[in-house]
Amino acid sequence: MSYAINAWLNGYKKIFCYSGRERRRDFGFFLLIQLIVFFVIAFIASRLFGGSGVVAEIVAYGFVLVSILTMLPYNVRRLHDAGQSGWWCLGWLVFAAAFIGAALVMKPTVGDNAYGPDPRAGL
Repeated sequence: MSYAINAWLNGYKKIFCYSGRERRRDFGFFLLIQLIVFFVIAFIASRLFGGSGVVAEIVAYGFVLVSILTMLPYNVRRLHDAGQSGWWCLGWLVFAAAFIGAALVMKPTVGDNAYGPDPRAGL
């Protein structure tokens, strides 16, 4: 278990290191522990600040932002270990930006639909 914790902490120690290589096992442990920590933080935040409170969401989104900032250099080093350029990470960023952009500009249906009532009803 201490190896897994060290692999996770290594992600934070090398948060600005985009050179070198990382092992698959270290990267897997980093992702696993990062996911566990996210759920623990989300659970604690929901209990402290209310189930659907704005503060709980801000805490969760803040941790997601920190996770992305630590995962990016870890991914680059993992790609280096596979003999690939770290620039491949930009492909995922472009995909995510396109997905979020599409969700922001999609026209909503007016009135109720198969997924529930119109959230704008009564406004």
